[in-house]
Amino acid sequence: MQIHKKISIINTFLLFIFLTIFIYFFNIELSLNDIFKISILIFSYYLLSNFFTKFCLLNTYKTIQKLDKILSIIHDKFIHELENNFLSLQECFNEVFSTIKLDILDILVKEEEIKKEKEKAEILSTELKELNKNLEDKVNERTKELSISKEIAESANKAKNEFLAKISHEMRTPLTPIIGYSRILAKDIDEPSYKEKLEIIHTSGVKLLNFTNELLDFSKIESGKVDLNYEPFNVRTLFQDIYHEHIDLAKLKNIDFKIDYLHANVSIYSDKIKIYEIAKNIIHNALKYTNKGFVLCDVFVEKNTLYFNVYDSGIGISEDNIQNIFESFVQIGKEQSGAGLGLSITKKLLKVLNGTIEVESKVGQGSTFKIQIPIETSQKEFENFSDVINKLLNSNNSGIKTIFLKSILKLPLRIKDLKDAHKKQDIEEVRKINHLIKGTYGNLNLSLVYDISEKISLELKKENVSFDSVLHYIEELEYLTHTLDYNELFNTYLQFKERKIKILIAEDAEETRDFLKALLETSLIEVTCVENGLEALNFLKIEKFDLVFLDISMPVMDGVQTVTTIKANDNFKNLPVVALTAHAIIGYKEKYLNCGFDAYITKPINDSVLFSCLEKFILSEKRW
Repeated sequence: MQIHKKISIINTFLLFIFLTIFIYFFNIELSLNDIFKISILIFSYYLLSNFFTKFCLLNTYKTIQKLDKILSIIHDKFIHELENNFLSLQECFNEVFSTIKLDILDILVKEEEIKKEKEKAEILSTELKELNKNLEDKVNERTKELSISKEIAESANKAKNEFLAKISHEMRTPLTPIIGYSRILAKDIDEPSYKEKLEIIHTSGVKLLNFTNELLDFSKIESGKVDLNYEPFNVRTLFQDIYHEHIDLAKLKNIDFKIDYLHANVSIYSDKIKIYEIAKNIIHNALKYTNKGFVLCDVFVEKNTLYFNVYDSGIGISEDNIQNIFESFVQIGKEQSGAGLGLSITKKLLKVLNGTIEVESKVGQGSTFKIQIPIETSQKEFENFSDVINKLLNSNNSGIKTIFLKSILKLPLRIKDLKDAHKKQDIEEVRKINHLIKGTYGNLNLSLVYDISEKISLELKKENVSFDSVLHYIEELEYLTHTLDYNELFNTYLQFKERKIKILIAEDAEETRDFLKALLETSLIEVTCVENGLEALNFLKIEKFDLVFLDISMPVMDGVQTVTTIKANDNFKNLPVVALTAHAIIGYKEKYLNCGFDAYITKPINDSVLFSCLEKFILSEKRW
């Protein structure tokens, strides 16, 4: 049987089975007529399947025949091509083999040369290792030299700081009674001529203190540690002080010396001491190098900027020297005296204050110095704060008086703590202390304190806090305390508390002892003074004191040794001990507090801070 018939029969049989199963599962009843129709259908399917299967098979067969012919043609052609390629490949192989043989011969010939080059490379490697070793030795030697140089430099810097600290101590110690006594006597004396002389003494003492600060400023500037102390002050008054300080020198040299104030009779807000040093140095330098003619200065304030220009008809400065006049220890004329720090400090202080200086000069004709310093104008007058306090203390209610006195006495130390927190840029601590100040003095209706404290709070709420602005407000608070007589306030407070206190002071400088005794001692305050720490310990054995002041630098036994001994004794461990010292170098405060001191006060003595300490450590039930 032919294959297409077999396929048709199989397909027909499968159809029959499918129909049978379908009829069975669906329970279809069929009549004879239906069966007949189905049979015809199956038979027709068989015929069609047979026809189409035969047709497909024939076409497939013809296609295969054609494909076979094509494959035969391709096969013959491929074999021919392969034979040709093989011949070509054989020729290429022969050619490559010949080339390889030549290369191998070249390699064999050059092997000796390669061996020689290798030997040379080994020699060079050995030499290089030797050079590296020598280089390492030189680097180590240089590193050692640099280390020694660094140690020498650090030692020199330490010696410089110790020297400056010594100078500061030796100058600040006598300045304490000079400034203090002159201030006390000026309050008690009404005679105008005497009062004027006392003011001269006080001003001279302050100027000498400024000179001491200048030395410390130079050290701080060199080390990048300069503190800015903002306060309100009158521009005209500051330049008048400079004028009176230099008018005698101008008259002696027969120089026309004048300061013109163009819209400068205003109060500004900046670092008074540093601006004073800048202006004084420029004016003094002009007088110093002018032998005839004039020295003129014009001063004015415009758009939050302080301008002052100094013109002179002096010796002038060459173009080469203009580039060097702001260097440390440099002088224009060798015949002139001085350390040569004035203009150097001036330039550096201007940089700290974001100021600028311009110099124009011609040799033999004179020089012009133009200075610009950003400032803020003072918006509030503070001189009435004392009147406000006096009015409050004139109340008939003694209880209210006591509360006000206690709060006002606390204010200087709170401001001091606020300023210390600002230096550390500790926003949370500043916020905490300021909240205490605002709450306390707001409840007491002291609007001058509350308003400034509120400005600090508003600044602290900003996303980007301006620490410069915060410092300005802190300095405003600090200035408020300068208008009050804290000696009188403290003694009034003692009267209300019906309390007498005893204070022990250990200080080797007689003038400072006498000044502190005069400042502190009243009918309610008994002051005992000794010369060293050992004498202080002997007094503590026989008498009971409420507070001890210890100078740091004393013979026999210094302040650190004394406070260590006091705090080691259980009988005295709660006795407040305050460091009273002229050491004002950065880091000394933390050093001495870690030694056991409860507080740290620098010379010259700040009255407000001194009496605030007395209130804190003597009269307060607990330390805040």
